[in-house]
Amino acid sequence: MTKSKSNIKLFLILIFTILSIALIFSLSEIEAQAKTIVIRSGEELKDINWKNKGYGPGNKYVIGNDFTLGDGEYSTCRLTKGKFIIDFNGHTVQNATQNLGVFSISGADVTFIDSKVSPNKASVSSYGAGGIDMTAGKLVINSGNYVGLSTGSNNPCGLHVGGGTCVVNGGFIGGDYLGADCSGGNLYINGGTFEGGYTFALADLGNGNIKISKGVFKAGTTTYGYRFAFGAMKPNVYYNFNSWLAGGASFSTSFQTGYWNMQSQVSAYPGVMYYFAVSYQTPQISVSNNISTVPTTLKKVVSKKKRTLKANWNKKSGISGYQIQVATNKKFTKNVKTVTASAGKASATIKKLKSKKRYYVRIRTYRNYNGTVLYSAWSKAKAKKVK
Repeated sequence: MTKSKSNIKLFLILIFTILSIALIFSLSEIEAQAKTIVIRSGEELKDINWKNKGYGPGNKYVIGNDFTLGDGEYSTCRLTKGKFIIDFNGHTVQNATQNLGVFSISGADVTFIDSKVSPNKASVSSYGAGGIDMTAGKLVINSGNYVGLSTGSNNPCGLHVGGGTCVVNGGFIGGDYLGADCSGGNLYINGGTFEGGYTFALADLGNGNIKISKGVFKAGTTTYGYRFAFGAMKPNVYYNFNSWLAGGASFSTSFQTGYWNMQSQVSAYPGVMYYFAVSYQTPQISVSNNISTVPTTLKKVVSKKKRTLKANWNKKSGISGYQIQVATNKKFTKNVKTVTASAGKASATIKKLKSKKRYYVRIRTYRNYNGTVLYSAWSKAKAKKVK
């Protein structure tokens, strides 16, 4: 009997050892996959979508220097699936040939970040490819410098949205021909600077949904002397640019609305009767807003059941919900737990806390707006010991 128990014990130890080794290898593999990779050329940029290159989704990519894609380099960086974070680290990546774009997003979830970029005006040239071409998925541009330049004969722009959802929170987007255009999907602009070299800073080329809450739009100068900030290809249809404004937003610059008859001047667009445009001879148009979300305060925090806390707060209107956070220290860095509650609620219960432990509780409101989430300031914290 004793020998049998000893064998069982040895067997369990062996199994535990094998599982431990397997877990270590598994964690090592995960750690190896989640790495930061520096990109310095068009060839490396193209490879980030391929796992067999050692790259793939889940890694963080940092642009290591300014570079311009030329004919001799690999073409578009195609992001088709998975989640990518690309930090431009103060650098500009742009195209400079007629058939070569920089990014093609067709299904992936991509975030571009960069907190150091200064605007770089696109030169006035003929036509060319684009900086970012999006057809599906999600793209969030928090900042950065995305420029479509050319030496060829296509239509260059910093950003083209043909599908999916693109949220621009900041950065510079410009092109030799136009800054950005939307022919499908959703384009939500919450900040940033858009600049067209030859025509519009922003154009509607199809059936996309454009909403602007804040931004600066610099008009390009055509050979005919016109300056257009906004434009749309809407044959024989009057275009209302106020429909682009999100709730609470407004044009802070006065401008004229009219049309430019392109039929006799642009043979490339025989079916387009008019470019509807705004901002004749106006160098720049700004959109501003008073969008915010109001904070709330905690009324009381109680612990009536073991390992739980219940928080009550002052209800607010015009918001999407509440975010409640608890922690075991005042700086909210230890044993942090966060829960959310809908806008109609005035209380929430936080479960599975540590018994007999003092917790600090705070709350803030949030609002889903124009493709992004706005948060209020945190309330003053309340402390309570858990049963």
